[in-house]
Amino acid sequence: MSDAIVTPEDAADAARRLLEANVNERVNAVREVAEAANDADAKERDAAAARDRHTRAWDAALKAGWSDKELRQTGARAPGAATAKRRTRRPASAPMTTTESE
Repeated sequence: MSDAIVTPEDAADAARRLLEANVNERVNAVREVAEAANDADAKERDAAAARDRHTRAWDAALKAGWSDKELRQTGARAPGAATAKRRTRRPASAPMTTTESE
């Protein structure tokens, strides 16, 4: 216990500072969520526009006389086709060593 005398006003001020810090922290968390959601929405709109452009370009190439097979042979990915996934190598596990103890 402390021998210092705390006035009710000082205690209330300290409590207010603690509460305000908590409120500010929580409000900032909500602000971050809103910014992240807006960023995600913008990226999703951009991705949708890119997919539409890809489809239109593919269709234009077909109208220009290319076949699906020919376009794929050029390395172009058809709209809606999955992108090639990069394979990552797993690190080789360390060889197991055994020790003999008597």
